[in-house]
Amino acid sequence: MLLGRHEDSVFAKGKSLPTEWTEEVVKVLTETYLERSEKDNRFFDVHAQSFEKETVVVISYIHHSDQLAAPISIFISLENDEKMDSKELSKALKALVDLSGHVLDDIFAQEDWNEFFPNWTENKFKDYTFHYKITRENVSLSLQAEEILKGKEF
Repeated sequence: MLLGRHEDSVFAKGKSLPTEWTEEVVKVLTETYLERSEKDNRFFDVHAQSFEKETVVVISYIHHSDQLAAPISIFISLENDEKMDSKELSKALKALVDLSGHVLDDIFAQEDWNEFFPNWTENKFKDYTFHYKITRENVSLSLQAEEILKGKEF
């Protein structure tokens, strides 16, 4: 499954960001959009991996009782810079979460929002250049299917 913009993210196994970080992002999004998510009967699911060329965070907004209902998934890519130390990466990831909030605010501002952007779009935000796309993919199900298919011969 291609999470990021670069082909190497298909063939290389990315390094998952710490579970504590993704859980904190879910907590922040849930608290921020609690009223909306309760109304929509949806929850946030976050996946984050770092590859050689980029770090990718995927935030999905998934229906609680019907995971086959089309989710909204925001893929955000940050180029990995060799000069970026852990403190700078932490700052960039915070900006990434802030950017996701702006995207979600735009989505939630319209009751019947349906403007998906399946192609990567560049966005400069807080001194960083991010690329993002918005799809209907249920990333959790795609990753689960990928795990099941590993090692199976057809």
